[in-house]
Amino acid sequence: MSSRTKRAVQHHSTAGTRGRRLGAILAAVVAVAALVGIILYAVLNRNQAVPGAATTAAPILPPPLSVGSQAPPFTLRSPIGTFSSSQLAGTPYLLELFATWCPHCQRMTRVLREIRQIIPPSRLAMISVTGSQYASTSTPDQLVPENQADVDVFEAAFHVTWPTFFDPDLSIAKSWGLNGFPTIFIVNAKGTIVYVASGEVPAATLLRAIKKAGA
Repeated sequence: MSSRTKRAVQHHSTAGTRGRRLGAILAAVVAVAALVGIILYAVLNRNQAVPGAATTAAPILPPPLSVGSQAPPFTLRSPIGTFSSSQLAGTPYLLELFATWCPHCQRMTRVLREIRQIIPPSRLAMISVTGSQYASTSTPDQLVPENQADVDVFEAAFHVTWPTFFDPDLSIAKSWGLNGFPTIFIVNAKGTIVYVASGEVPAATLLRAIKKAGA
């Protein structure tokens, strides 16, 4: 092979290597730019999530009260009358903050029905209270305020057998705290919170906490 040919081959090889390196650098730059774009999109739209989307995001509320805290008093009004926490004095109870649009809350109704079958109301009171301002009929283009009719549909669709309340002002969520749906509190007969959890909770876990509450 002549010197001229060798130089041509070497030049071609060097050019090819540089081309591959340049291509790799450009690909990395594109990937980083795409990632930055995704992050920016998420940040800009994080407060625009709606119930119709696959999300358990809760409204901006204080974090849940911790175990050992005294349960705040509350009063709830429903089409069948007024309910007050004073009616639970001396009785352990489970309080669930839920959203009608939340799939985790919908699945938790099965677990809570199981709890209700095992432990009668005389030993453990159970109540569910809405903690979202949006109804299950909301869409990304149209946010529908939560309402009593939506709660009634939820009760019927998921065979709820314990008191469920529509809280239009989110008064319970504001005083008890919330960081996801559902958020569950278990309170003993003295009014002390003995268990707090967010998300889907197995029946066995709840039963252990309920036993700790003295039910």
